[in-house]
Amino acid sequence: MKKYELLLVLPGTLDENEAVTRSNEVFAAVKEKDEKAEIHTLGKTRLAYPIKQIRYGYFYTVIFSVESPVLKELQTKVGLMRDLLRAMFTEYNEGFSANQKISYVTNDIGVTTATTATDEVVEEKTTKKPEEKVSMQEIDKKLDEILSGDVIPGV
Repeated sequence: MKKYELLLVLPGTLDENEAVTRSNEVFAAVKEKDEKAEIHTLGKTRLAYPIKQIRYGYFYTVIFSVESPVLKELQTKVGLMRDLLRAMFTEYNEGFSANQKISYVTNDIGVTTATTATDEVVEEKTTKKPEEKVSMQEIDKKLDEILSGDVIPGV
């Protein structure tokens, strides 16, 4: 039996109670197949791009373990449920624990930044390597190589 994660995106046009109700419907379908399934609420955030003219969404993750044929049935059943913007099934990555989840914080200006729940991960992200200074001659040399066609950028 493999462990899977289901990411649900519900429309932000729903109020919080409706979003919880819809997520519980999906969770109940998963719970039929695996009694040990867990659901986690990630909150309401702005989508990277509009889906069906909707700009915000409620995000939920469901972690469960099933066999491959049962997963196929579950994908079909969840795909037929109403009010889902997206439902994505992936194999669960044991490397990420619940306390390492990313949360998004929007400040007064409207800038959204990602933060994590654990201090160790935050320290790793905040410690920056000192930037190396590059001379103009090195930049010119690299630019000439790129323009001559000898070097493919990004490779």
